Amino acid sequence: MIESLILYFTDLSVFGKVAIVLNFSLFFIAGFLFKHVVPSGSEELNTKRARLLRLMNILLLSIYLFDWLWNYVINTNGHSEFLKQVSQTGLVFLLGYLFTQFGHSWTIKKYGKQRTIDGNETKTRTYHSEMGYIIILLITIAVSLLLIINIWQVTSWLQATGVIGGILVILFGTKEAWAHDAVSGLIMLHQGQIAPGVVCRIPSMDILAVIRRMSLTETTFHHVIQKHNIIVANSKLRAVPVEILNKTDHNHWNDYVEFNIGYDTPSEQVETYIQAVWQRACEMEKQLDADKTPKLVLVNPGDHAICWRMNYRVESVYRIVQARFAINRAAFDLQNEHGLSLATPLTHQSVN
Repeated sequence: MIESLILYFTDLSVFGKVAIVLNFSLFFIAGFLFKHVVPSGSEELNTKRARLLRLMNILLLSIYLFDWLWNYVINTNGHSEFLKQVSQTGLVFLLGYLFTQFGHSWTIKKYGKQRTIDGNETKTRTYHSEMGYIIILLITIAVSLLLIINIWQVTSWLQATGVIGGILVILFGTKEAWAHDAVSGLIMLHQGQIAPGVVCRIPSMDILAVIRRMSLTETTFHHVIQKHNIIVANSKLRAVPVEILNKTDHNHWNDYVEFNIGYDTPSEQVETYIQAVWQRACEMEKQLDADKTPKLVLVNPGDHAICWRMNYRVESVYRIVQARFAINRAAFDLQNEHGLSLATPLTHQSVN
């Protein structure tokens, strides 16, 4: 068995030997390759890409295994020319896949923008990086088709009514499934307002999340509270109003909380109460700075109570909801201590 395998390997052409060694090497370093050399910024996506590469390696190696079993163990026909062409075609797809991955990584490093996402520095995609990726992808497809035509010696594929013409017809017929998302993704990347690191609120989708990743077809959000990922097609994202809560170069966020307090509470007492609430909230939430004093504004003298607005600053836009929770909790805990109530006062009552 071992001698037969050694004989089969020595009888292979230089191309066959290189293909086998290359596939074994890529199979073992796939995880390292997509985690450290051409990372995508997502552990889940890195794992999927490594699995896809290993699957391609296994398929290509299985061709040589079948060739050995059929032509060296069961029969003695020597190498199969058909299987050789199949392996060459598979190697073209493998190298094309690697070239696009390395090319995309290079365009992001070259034309991407350094941004802080949830406290981590990362290179994100831009309009220029994605346009560069499209060019690399088109070149890879064109070269791969020419190599496959040369391998199989089928020049008829170049005719308008051949396979290439059929591929173009399929692409045109399925443009509704991918063209809108791709164009929408390029438009949003070119505008630059919706980008990784930006915190967005989308009322129609009930989303309050930070943008983690943008591609040509979809945008991945990370929910601020529930910490799960939300994937939205780019065409749907452009069709709804999106509230941009911060700029990518500014990490802080200005927010406010309103309290309804009765007319019998003087403004000096309210100011003392708000300062105490602020100090307590800063102890509960680290992204609130006690040195940055909140501003108190009388917003609306209503029929039943006065609406006071507490304007404050959150140092990290990713903690805006947690900061609001801390202030609300502090306000509730301190109301009795400062001799006031946040409940709407009763201005009338029914008499039986």
